[in-house]
Amino acid sequence: MWLLSDEIMERISRDLSELYERAEKVAERIDGKWKEMPEGSECSACGVDGSRGIERLSGILLYFVTAVGVGNEIREMSEITTLKPHTNIEERVRLHMHTSEFRIGSLAEEELVLIDGSLRGAFVRPAAYTDDPEKLKQQYELENLVEDFLTVLDRQFEILERDLKEGRAKRNYLLTRERVFRQMEEGYRKAKGSLEDLMILFEYIEYLHALNRLLERDAIFVAKTFYTHEFDEEVSDTAVLQMIAMKQFGSEKAGYFEFRPSIAKTLPWFVREFRSFFKNLFRDFNSAFVRFEEGGNIYLLESQRRIDEELMSKLKGLEIQGYLLPLIHAHRQAKIRRDEMRRTIDSIIASLDTKYDFLLKSGRDVLEG
Repeated sequence: MWLLSDEIMERISRDLSELYERAEKVAERIDGKWKEMPEGSECSACGVDGSRGIERLSGILLYFVTAVGVGNEIREMSEITTLKPHTNIEERVRLHMHTSEFRIGSLAEEELVLIDGSLRGAFVRPAAYTDDPEKLKQQYELENLVEDFLTVLDRQFEILERDLKEGRAKRNYLLTRERVFRQMEEGYRKAKGSLEDLMILFEYIEYLHALNRLLERDAIFVAKTFYTHEFDEEVSDTAVLQMIAMKQFGSEKAGYFEFRPSIAKTLPWFVREFRSFFKNLFRDFNSAFVRFEEGGNIYLLESQRRIDEELMSKLKGLEIQGYLLPLIHAHRQAKIRRDEMRRTIDSIIASLDTKYDFLLKSGRDVLEG
């Protein structure tokens, strides 16, 4: 067991003391104040969350993503598929999961759509595609291909909406995994091209298309963990906000603190070129820090909707034990679906022809025996 030394304790105490003093100084120069939380009011809301899992086998990479929306009813979409090429694996699977979350949120029927995560994170999330689109433009009629692809994506939403209403959204919905994408790639090819680079680029196009569709709704992003620095470069916003609350109220009182985020959005070339397909990505968004109950955690809210007393009243009506009930239910459902999908993948592997066994070996087997 690691015994704590005086040196470790002194260092941590010194760092905390410095942060405390810095937070005090920053809090003194902030003009804004916490607004008291209004009484709760009724509204309908859908909480959205997702999960993912990867099975790395010797000859193939299988993965699953699920997205659940919990409101007046539970809606779910689940996909099991293979990943090719085997590059930027974690980033691309995570991107696929968020694409699914945004899609299911965009088709919610409730008044508010609550998303677990950060809107600024959705905008600045790094793409896994090649950083040289000019190379792809030499190989493909890229502008025409993007426009055609976006048109097909809009039709794809109609299929997903139907499947969700019928409770059978358990198939592949990523267009880059469909045969039609291969046909489009062949149809717009000018020279020998890199299908792999093209596929990764268009996965990102699907992601931003789904985000744009979500932002047509009153979508509220709720971040539980964040290290933003709106007030100071050295000390986190949470520390400054706690200090402001203590000076203003004398306690960690429930309330919210509005601000305009200092974030510059850099949108890819295809978003700028096909603005009509991505018009919601150009709109500004609003932010607020919120504490729903006395002594509770501080969360970051981000939305293109105005964050005002009316919205905070509706969110307060959805709160239980300091957090939003639809998001609690969505998280639990996503965890249940994750466990189900893992068992499904195990069942698929066990059911495959034994001649494929050499392709299905896992490097973890030696640790699990």
